[in-house]
Amino acid sequence: MHRLCVDGRGVWSSSGIRLKNMKRRLRFLFALLLVPLAGCGAAAPGAADLGSDPITQISVINALMIGRYDGVATISELLRHGDFGVGTLDHLDGELIVLDGTAYQVGGNGVVAVVGVGRSTPFATVVRFHADGELPCPVVASLSELDASLSEALPQKNEFAAIRVDARLASITLRSVHRQEPPYKPLGEVARSQSVWTHDKLEGTLLGIRCPAWVGGLNVPGCHWHFLSKDHKIGGHVLDCSIEKGRVQYDLRRDWLIKLENAPDYHKADLGQDLSRDLKRVESARGGGNEAEPREPKSTTPR
Repeated sequence: MHRLCVDGRGVWSSSGIRLKNMKRRLRFLFALLLVPLAGCGAAAPGAADLGSDPITQISVINALMIGRYDGVATISELLRHGDFGVGTLDHLDGELIVLDGTAYQVGGNGVVAVVGVGRSTPFATVVRFHADGELPCPVVASLSELDASLSEALPQKNEFAAIRVDARLASITLRSVHRQEPPYKPLGEVARSQSVWTHDKLEGTLLGIRCPAWVGGLNVPGCHWHFLSKDHKIGGHVLDCSIEKGRVQYDLRRDWLIKLENAPDYHKADLGQDLSRDLKRVESARGGGNEAEPREPKSTTPR
């Protein structure tokens, strides 16, 4: 597995080879990670101390988008880098949730199970969650409203943020996908047959990874939300939600570590495509008037 690192001399692979041929845009984006915040005046929440641990991701989102679903890192390795995060499992086998140091799988049938450390992930993002602070939990009727509220409360748009919302929800709409087998289809095609469920009156944890807008092609710009119920029986990728009350904690990060795949065909893969429209369709198939991918019929838990 290769690591992509940044220092004052440029962008380097773990083998010590300088990556001279990367697009100028990517060189600029990674260079932003080296620039410390400057200025004076009133500090925004969490600006005083962001800690030294990086936010760590396995592979890049464009690799997942084109159908690279084989594992890149084991769950055991992933948990060494973080105890909080989101992703998927090898073969795109459902949604992956890392909460309080335990990895959970939400299968395409909606069943939640603890993931064995021998399983692997083709894409995930984790942090060692240490709250920089808390925010009043907004009472919102949709996920879009939650994103907007947090964007206003945490204006550090060019930094990474892990956001934990322990909440009582009036309703939540979740999705997962079924295990895939080679030859793999692109994620946009797989998402058309995703399973979707709506549940009412739940308590649990929303796990959000918020990435800057400039990470396009590398991770998901904006907030990527997963959910796990308090009893660990319900979970998935969040499409929409309505929050009645809760507690918001956030962890801001300036340091970013990407662990790249190391396979012969990986080096031939075209990861420089602009897949932003496809990614938006896959990630933002939410309620509240947003355009959605075709879905299976909803199932609703009793009130």
